[in-house]
Amino acid sequence: MMEREAVDDDWHRCFIALVPDAATRDALAALPIGAGARRVPLDQLHMTLAFLGSVAPKQGAALARDLSSVVAPLPRQRAEPSEYWPNAAHPRLVVVPFGAENGLAGFEARVRELLAGLGLPVDTHRPFRPHITLARFARSVRPARESVVGGAMLEATPRFDTLTLYSSTLARHGARYRSLACAAVPPA
Repeated sequence: MMEREAVDDDWHRCFIALVPDAATRDALAALPIGAGARRVPLDQLHMTLAFLGSVAPKQGAALARDLSSVVAPLPRQRAEPSEYWPNAAHPRLVVVPFGAENGLAGFEARVRELLAGLGLPVDTHRPFRPHITLARFARSVRPARESVVGGAMLEATPRFDTLTLYSSTLARHGARYRSLACAAVPPA
């Protein structure tokens, strides 16, 4: 597991995510997103498994230390065609959804068990909907109907190679993610 020295300011807006391998990131970056959408930077593409919010530094350090304990081999995944969320008429996001089978639901459950065991908060008001966000629309931007491009399909079979604990900092041009700890995910 790779880990960097964290400071107290790192433990705000924390989340745990699976990070796609380089070939999958490149394939995701090649998908069309539609006019008016702001693409997520290539190095920030991920699948969130759990959003934690603010974490006490001592608990965050324990989580970073124990993150690798939930890692198990994960096979390549089945991606669905890209979609606009919440819908094409009023899009906020362009996403690539995934089926929860084939190991993703189990991975998410192990992460939640780890968090519960450490006494960490978990956002439980939304069910796990595995997806990677490709782009975001500004609240004031509505794409022209002819630029709606949902339904694009990945050519590659996606693989996730890292489980990462991130902190998120809001910036003028979107959130920036900083890795606090990560563990390699072996292929199945």
